[in-house]
Amino acid sequence: GHVEPSDLSLEERRQALLKVDPEQYGLYEGEVKLFLQYFEDMERVRELGGLHVIGSERHEARRIDNQLRGRAARQGDPGSSRFYLSLQDDLMRLFGGDQVSGLMERLKVDDALPLEARLVSGIIESSQGRVEGANFDVRKHLLEYDDVLNKQREQIYSQRDRVFTKEDLTEDVAEMLEVEVGKRVELGLTDEEGPWKLIAWLEGVQPPFETEGRLFPTFGLALILEELNKSDDARRAILDVVSRSIEVEQSHTQRAIEALVDKTEESLDAQIAERTDALDAFFEGLRDSDEPIRAQKVAEELSGLIRLPLRLNGEQSRLLADDPAEFKEWLESYVEAQLIALNASRVVGAVERRLNEPVGGKIEAADWNDAADKILSAAKDLMQRQHERIKTQVERDIDTLFQREKADDDTSKMRVLMSLAQGARTVFDQRTHRQVRQVFNRFSYVYYAAQLLENRTAEDVTDAVLEHLEKAETALQTAWGQGEYARLSQNATHLADFGPAAKVFGEERQNEAVAALSESERETLIQAIGSYILNEVKRQLLLGAISELWVEYLTKVEALRVSIGLEAYAQRDPLVQYKGKASELFQQLVADVRSAVIGRVFSYQPRRIEIAPTEVAETHVEAQAQTPRVESGKKKRKRH
Repeated sequence: GHVEPSDLSLEERRQALLKVDPEQYGLYEGEVKLFLQYFEDMERVRELGGLHVIGSERHEARRIDNQLRGRAARQGDPGSSRFYLSLQDDLMRLFGGDQVSGLMERLKVDDALPLEARLVSGIIESSQGRVEGANFDVRKHLLEYDDVLNKQREQIYSQRDRVFTKEDLTEDVAEMLEVEVGKRVELGLTDEEGPWKLIAWLEGVQPPFETEGRLFPTFGLALILEELNKSDDARRAILDVVSRSIEVEQSHTQRAIEALVDKTEESLDAQIAERTDALDAFFEGLRDSDEPIRAQKVAEELSGLIRLPLRLNGEQSRLLADDPAEFKEWLESYVEAQLIALNASRVVGAVERRLNEPVGGKIEAADWNDAADKILSAAKDLMQRQHERIKTQVERDIDTLFQREKADDDTSKMRVLMSLAQGARTVFDQRTHRQVRQVFNRFSYVYYAAQLLENRTAEDVTDAVLEHLEKAETALQTAWGQGEYARLSQNATHLADFGPAAKVFGEERQNEAVAALSESERETLIQAIGSYILNEVKRQLLLGAISELWVEYLTKVEALRVSIGLEAYAQRDPLVQYKGKASELFQQLVADVRSAVIGRVFSYQPRRIEIAPTEVAETHVEAQAQTPRVESGKKKRKRH
């Protein structure tokens, strides 16, 4: 009989249920009985005086005490509350408890007498206010830490949302490319070793790729092609470029080996000085000791002290016992000789790994200067032999390559250059225990290309790099468009079948037949397809880089937040230091995202598959016809 039962109050629902015959409760009989029992229990509680709350202590926050009091006497119901507090509770012990204790002692009040004076209540409320203020300052301080990360989070998420919603990301990536290239060029041209690191970075950012039947070069190869095109004799020019590339690379390697020798000499002097000081302290203590010298025990201690194997023969043991000073001189010369031999061996190993070939015999020298001269001389002789050997191989291979390549255009010249830079050799594979053919790099064009950048300004180099990468993006767009057009055109009959790229012709032409397109319109469609694919590649790269690096950044910021409190020991405000270092980390995050996107955007390249299904089928049938023998089921599965 009620239109909206949910609008009834609890008492109105109770009166309505009491008017209903209990036989009509049906499935709701249990719920109805519980509801009516609730009112009966409530009436009994009221008869007993309502709910009485007893608090055994006072909380630091008055809000919690008021919540406890609020459990009683709700909505006009009877009830009361009472709190008991000990002078040993934390709240009284920290804030004013001593005053009350002193007052009770002076007045000689019995400990069992409860204190209900207004003075005590005032002290308690004052203590709670001070604790609440301290907690508020703590929360405010924590919020200031959180605000730093929240602002950065808003900035990153806004950029990420923009990547999702923005239709064309070309300008954004182009701006990132300009910033990254400008930064790399400035660092590369000011490097004391030369701009070879800049060329190496560009080789990794934009590798060579094929488009429209021609090979698009890297920036380093483009510089070398400019030098090659200055000569009419392609063969002689290529041989000259190869020879100069080897010379420049070996010159760089020679400087690196010399730097390694100088650095090792500094480390060797420090090692000798450290062990000499340790030996001085040891023999000084040995001289002051009254215990007899035991050669075997002293040798074990000295071996651990100098961190070198030490075994004494009979004569050396007698010398240690009879004349420790003379033994110390012998030991110092022994340590120096051992350290020279050890460091020389390490340098030789580094040189051999750098040159991929053994230097020769063992280096034996009386002092480090002699060892350094021998190492440098051996490395120089080895590089000279390598130069002569590579030159002979290149002169032999270039004739074969020129029979296959005309070398009359940039693509064929690049193929010759790339082929000459690689060699093949037969090595023994330890895993399969077979001889395998291994392709290796004979030399690199990076250092020669870097030499071509010398005496050029940073602005000039930046403009040249950006222009080259812009052409690379256009060529890559064409390559993607041609590949996807060839794949989609096999089943496409209308422009709409090419997806969003076909919108370049307008909505009214989407149902137009593909066969009716002119040559220029087909080229426009290919470019639109390539542009769409490259844009989606940039979108995926941006989203992937932001998501991946942001998670790592949160871990770093959390570690910074945990450790930043140590700044207080240096009399510095941790919050100020946290803001400064978090800002530095965020700037590094932005730079890492930019570097990750630029480092991959030119690496996504289409692959050409030139094997026709019919040829594969015919080859398979022919192979079966030539293999009539019966095989087991296991072998059949393997061959299949």
